[in-house]
Amino acid sequence: MKRAALLIVLIAVLVPAAAGEDSSYYGIPAGGIVNDVAIAADGRYMVAGTGEGSIVCLQRNGTIAWNVSAGNAVTAVAAADAGNYIAAGTDAGEVLLLDERNGNRYWTASVAGPVRDLAFSGDGRALAVGGNRITLFDHLGAERWNASIGGSSPVSPITTPVVPTVAFTADGNYIVAGSDNGAIHFLRRQGTRAWQALARGPITAVDVSRDGSVVAAGGRDRALLIYNREGGLVWAMPTGAPILTLALSADGRFAAVGKEGGDLECYRPREGLLWTNRTGGDVLAVDISRQGEAVAAGTAAGSVHLFSGAGNARWSFDAGAPVTAVALSRSGDYLAAGAGEQAFIFRTADVPVPAPTGPAENATPVATPTRAGGAGALIGIVAVTAAVAGSLFRRR
Repeated sequence: MKRAALLIVLIAVLVPAAAGEDSSYYGIPAGGIVNDVAIAADGRYMVAGTGEGSIVCLQRNGTIAWNVSAGNAVTAVAAADAGNYIAAGTDAGEVLLLDERNGNRYWTASVAGPVRDLAFSGDGRALAVGGNRITLFDHLGAERWNASIGGSSPVSPITTPVVPTVAFTADGNYIVAGSDNGAIHFLRRQGTRAWQALARGPITAVDVSRDGSVVAAGGRDRALLIYNREGGLVWAMPTGAPILTLALSADGRFAAVGKEGGDLECYRPREGLLWTNRTGGDVLAVDISRQGEAVAAGTAAGSVHLFSGAGNARWSFDAGAPVTAVALSRSGDYLAAGAGEQAFIFRTADVPVPAPTGPAENATPVATPTRAGGAGALIGIVAVTAAVAGSLFRRR
């Protein structure tokens, strides 16, 4: 009887542990080339938008929550920190607001030209859109205003400039946008322009601290530019190569910069370079956690890299195709990435080891975990428990 009781205790302890086990990452076929990804602030899910028009929501447990079609190639996606909203933009100029829980569409609106970037206010009640103009919608789908970005700059031959990058302050008071005529725009939520600055080349990326006190911009002119809320250029740092992407921590104390040629750099604005790492390919995407604890990068060589805030390499992952987008959760504990036709969500605390693959016939695509979990682990534990039981009873 004592041995039987021991067996019951063993099953009671091990089986729930197996059922609750999850994997360090999941990857799914997204139904087309992934152009952009976004992640919930708490890391509960990620969203990918593809060139075939799919918008896919993958939960961090590997479940595909929903998959809907936008009808045209999806060029940008965003997840609101509040309000249960997902936004998507298309190359046909459509802006969609979706329910994060089921993918149902709240509304669709249109802007001039393809949508190139999207940004929510912190409360999720306003959405800034970068396209041929800068446009602001409220959460009900009403267009509040749109602003011209002006003509070509004296140093650029571009005659029809566009806005490839926008950012919204967490307090919802300011919007910053960069255009490929070299202009950096800082607008109030009401649509009035607080200030405008001009770089020496096309702007590829902008970001802003939560309160708008730090504005970062970078582009083809090989310089990281830092402005204050009043529009003063308080710091300019030569980077030696064109900036392809950048991200600011929420407090503006750290700026992560991805460059052509493969360097990932982290700066403390107004002070200097903190660290640099070589990634082996042009850095196409970068993100930083809210407090700067983690920095993620995706490269044209097909790698996803994760670093600590101090610049120490935590892990890298071969995604098998150029990594076009990455996004970190608020605290950096989950990471979303898009590479080729695959969408990934990682738990950053664990090194992602690709699952072994083999030939399969009539297979249905599903989320691919890194190690056995759930039912697989349960079967293994039952087998081990049975062996232990046999040994126990044979000794009687």
